Amino acid sequence: MHGLRWINNKNVVAKIIAALTTFVINIAAGVAVLLMMGIAMNGFNERDATGGAVAYIILGLIISVTMSLGAFFLSGRLIKKHFSSAASVLIGIAVFVFAGIVLKIISGLIGVGIAEYLRVTS
Repeated sequence: MHGLRWINNKNVVAKIIAALTTFVINIAAGVAVLLMMGIAMNGFNERDATGGAVAYIILGLIISVTMSLGAFFLSGRLIKKHFSSAASVLIGIAVFVFAGIVLKIISGLIGVGIAEYLRVTS
């Protein structure tokens, strides 16, 4: 029990909640964008579409982890500036979920572009 004292700190719990919630929402948005990519790449050869999908999945995971870390640190910074824990978590989630969704859409376009490049050059 001695090593788990940090869990009792409300600030750390709030930051972890912000990070996990942001991660889950970003993953859900990523799945939605991947489904839209599947519709956009309808008719592509499987080999060409796979390259674009793999590129998107790698970018999407990087974005999800980065946005989660951003929400974690923004919530911590807001708590240090004497915002309430709830307000800090909600602000952190809102900012980094929005940024993550925008970046995922851009990554989806990059993935479709890669698939198109593979289709044209092969």
